Amino acid sequence: IVCTSATLKTAGTFDFWLKRNGASLADEQRLQCSEFPSPFPYKSNVLLTVPTDIPLPDNALFQQTIEECIVKYIRASNGRALVLFTSTESLRSACDYARNNIDAEGITILRQGEDDRFRLLESFKNDTSSVLFATSSFWEGVDVPGESLSHVIIVKLPFCVPNDPVFAARCEAIEHGGGNSFMELSVPDAIISFRQGFGRLLRRGSDCGVVTILDRRILVKRYGSLFLESIPETKTCFEPMKDTLIRIERFLS
Repeated sequence: IVCTSATLKTAGTFDFWLKRNGASLADEQRLQCSEFPSPFPYKSNVLLTVPTDIPLPDNALFQQTIEECIVKYIRASNGRALVLFTSTESLRSACDYARNNIDAEGITILRQGEDDRFRLLESFKNDTSSVLFATSSFWEGVDVPGESLSHVIIVKLPFCVPNDPVFAARCEAIEHGGGNSFMELSVPDAIISFRQGFGRLLRRGSDCGVVTILDRRILVKRYGSLFLESIPETKTCFEPMKDTLIRIERFLS
């Protein structure tokens, strides 16, 4: 049996994936794990930005701040953006704010749930100045090569909802076994989704673009380094928002 994916490793190892599917129970000599580098030029063609002066997600001002930030980042890339959320409520509020503040500038705002998934993606591909606000399934399986997608904006690190019954049961099992469910399940699970979202940007070798993360936990929390270590090496800009906007405009010009 051969299992392949771009997101089998978390924090530099295959341990999480092997445990989740039971392969870790097999004799070690029966398993062979290998990693092959991506052929895409991430180091030269991707800029990773994180604004260092916005509130953390648990701050009451976070939603208002990210709504204002998203509009500025959309303008910096002249549309051409996929904005990924972890909350439908946050998505709707941010989408309404963007439409009220940017529609007159010739940038079309598309929102998941307002049309069929296939038609939404076709509209996004064909309108090179459009922006797609999405959540859940759009973190993976979205293939938009070329100029139509030059900017991926990740609003929050994609941690699973704690009260999801299956997720809660898995956490409980880990804790009963003496483990740490946050580090052994929540973080690795979020890293996989994060890598999938990050991977929406480059779909062919000639693509070039920016990934912006509005969740400052990736810089200030100890587990944040695990997320950064799980993606390819890129150019980076971890600066106040006004400086990241300047870098994005220059990088995409």
